[in-house]
Amino acid sequence: MQSKKIFLASSSELKEDREAFEIFINRKNKDWVAKGVFLELVLWEDFLDAMSPTRLQDEYNRAIRECNLFVMLFFTKVGKYTAEEFETAFGQFQATRKPFIFTYFKDGFIPTKVREAT
Repeated sequence: MQSKKIFLASSSELKEDREAFEIFINRKNKDWVAKGVFLELVLWEDFLDAMSPTRLQDEYNRAIRECNLFVMLFFTKVGKYTAEEFETAFGQFQATRKPFIFTYFKDGFIPTKVREAT
């Protein structure tokens, strides 16, 4: 069976969207496994218990470089680590033509408090 790794990046404000994406991929896996392809979703939350000789972000970046797809979710902000993940994916794509990069911008109501802070 062929495995396709998908790294999902976003700021923590999109927790519910990340969970919905995970459910979506798990459901789609039923169709893809029948075709001989397993979709492996890689989330930063999967690394919370990981040991790293440098910093945990380096482990995320290594996983990004090993992925086939990089999915970036945006809404009101992009943190420095999320930006670093995008830069890692883009640099890897320029060098090797993988991972393919998909960006999604959430369209929705932005509370006044958030608008003033950004």
